Amino acid sequence: MADFGYSIIKAFDHVWGRFLDRLDGLTDGEYFWEPVPGSWSVRRADDGRWIMDGTRGGWRAPEPAPVTTIAWRIGHIGQGLTFFAGRLFPDGPAAPDDVGFAASAVAVSAFLRASYQPWREGIGAVDAPRWWQPLGPASGPYAQDSPADLALHVLDELTHHAAEVSLLRDLYLRKDQLGGQ
Repeated sequence: MADFGYSIIKAFDHVWGRFLDRLDGLTDGEYFWEPVPGSWSVRRADDGRWIMDGTRGGWRAPEPAPVTTIAWRIGHIGQGLTFFAGRLFPDGPAAPDDVGFAASAVAVSAFLRASYQPWREGIGAVDAPRWWQPLGPASGPYAQDSPADLALHVLDELTHHAAEVSLLRDLYLRKDQLGGQ
């Protein structure tokens, strides 16, 4: 059997590099652009912290789910990496509620680096047998899933949200053709 750890790291690094390349030149205008009225974003709260819309008191998206900004999607990627690294690795980062979201396009690179590094280091340290062991009771309904299952889920989240960010960047460049948004 091929080394799953090597393969999953290779896949993460590929998707991550492609995502970061796609963020080159991101502006605040793009980062906070609301393609439709009522879009969810990252905003400064009364306490001065930047938070994601819809995440206070648990995440429950209305139906239909709101359109989200690049800022929200990048926040979701970073918060997800933080959450899953904290769950899977004993020395994982702070709780997702402690994530300090990027308040500008310039801050995105540092935010993403701080979110990805613990995840990447953690999966790099998983030995071959551990990939296939159950996560255990702390993972609730996913207790019987393995770290491999979790890593594939996180890869899916990263891939599809990075693609959404890329699409929003493409739409932003053509927003004048979208009917005035």
